Amino acid sequence: MKDNKLVTAVIGAGMIANKAHIPAYKSLPEQVSIEAVFDKREEAAAQTTQAHNIPFHYTDAERMLREIRPNLVSVCTPNMSHAAYVRMALENGCNVLCEKPLAMTWKETRALYDLAKEKGRLLMACQTLRYGEEYLAAKEMADAGMLGDIYFAEFAAIRRRGIPKWGVFHRKEDNGGGALCDLGVHLIDALVWLMGSPAFKSVSGYTAAHIAQHEKNVISSIVESGAPAGVTRALKYQPEEFEVEEFAAGTLQFENGINVNFKTSWALNLPPQFGLSIAGTKAGLTLPDLKLYTVMGRYQTDIVPKVFKEGPHAKEPFSGHFALIKNAVDHLMYGAPVLVTPEQTLTVAAVIDAFYLSAKLQREVRAEEVYTA
Repeated sequence: MKDNKLVTAVIGAGMIANKAHIPAYKSLPEQVSIEAVFDKREEAAAQTTQAHNIPFHYTDAERMLREIRPNLVSVCTPNMSHAAYVRMALENGCNVLCEKPLAMTWKETRALYDLAKEKGRLLMACQTLRYGEEYLAAKEMADAGMLGDIYFAEFAAIRRRGIPKWGVFHRKEDNGGGALCDLGVHLIDALVWLMGSPAFKSVSGYTAAHIAQHEKNVISSIVESGAPAGVTRALKYQPEEFEVEEFAAGTLQFENGINVNFKTSWALNLPPQFGLSIAGTKAGLTLPDLKLYTVMGRYQTDIVPKVFKEGPHAKEPFSGHFALIKNAVDHLMYGAPVLVTPEQTLTVAAVIDAFYLSAKLQREVRAEEVYTA
């Protein structure tokens, strides 16, 4: 603690650090003191600290953790390095917020949570979608039994031409996967949470990449590619380096009988789409429009509850990060409960792990195959 504030540091100086995590920390000046940024690229680390008036920058993460001794660390690096930096931060006594997915396998995710428990530290995946007002309202309705017993759901996260060309998302050695672990993970997490965290049973998955390597000179939008607030430094993108899926689809099954269909893409010759729907025995629900489909007496009825997005950061392009980081800070300082639990994140990790195995083997993969791997 510094002057009764949490000392924080950020690992990774890319878009999500500059446009989400750091602004969210700086919005809490009475609770947080952000002291340092690490990046392997010294120019990126220095540029970030200068832009946000942060005292120190490092190109050695271990040294930063030893010298700054932060209470809370954000890990904002590419997917395949998440686990190593999370482990490093936990071993140095830090609480950790990590961008999604926490790791690419269930086994590795479980090991990280075991370490966090051993060290007595908070570890939370940055699953920010569920902090939206409409999702919080939907959770309240589901928990109150307004949907009845849920038995079917589906989600879609479709970008028509939204490949993120400003980082290393397209490289397998850096990112592990493509559209599913970048976009689909948000909706998998939201569904698991909304449905009451049912046990995962099996997945049948399919991946494809037909456009990214072969289509050139087509105009696209950096906003659609996932950077609504822009980027600070863009790496040179080479289509021939594209190694992950641009499209993913499949079917999930949960132990209580819920079936889920899904599709997600960075590039697809279909209209953009983002949202989910849940069908229950009493009512159905769609998000993010927050619309209930039910009956009243003899009449089919559509209900649209009003949600007022009037929070202090409602207009921020990454408003969910502001809410999640405040939740984590309030937990560490005042004991507030966290919204994203280890059990839920482990279920999401199992789904992602099994999905990629299913796509590789071209068959259904059951949960126990990843739990016993």
